[in-house]
Amino acid sequence: MLSVLIEGTLTADPVARTGAKGNAFTTAQLRTASEDGETVWCSVIAFSVSAADALAKLTAGDAVAIAGSAALHHWEKQNGEHRVGLRVTAAKVLTVYDAAQRRKAASTRKSAARDADDDGDDR
Repeated sequence: MLSVLIEGTLTADPVARTGAKGNAFTTAQLRTASEDGETVWCSVIAFSVSAADALAKLTAGDAVAIAGSAALHHWEKQNGEHRVGLRVTAAKVLTVYDAAQRRKAASTRKSAARDADDDGDDR
């Protein structure tokens, strides 16, 4: 297994599912570029509640970063062409929205700390 942090674009809406034993999970397809500019296709599955929920809130075309474990996957297209991709089990899902919310929260905390320092008694 490989540990990866991969960023890309969702090629379809993620699908929330329930397994035979009643466990919820979410699947998605991600397109990213390799170092040489070739497209790398990633099948993503999220079992943890936080990762599955975050993934399920996204739609096709959204940018996303996925951290987790991955394995190489090989398949052959109908025309006989061989393809290689990744199967990723997501531990963390980070979206542009999440990053903006974290920046906003950090900024609010800094402002509050600054205000508290300004209100201090300088006698």
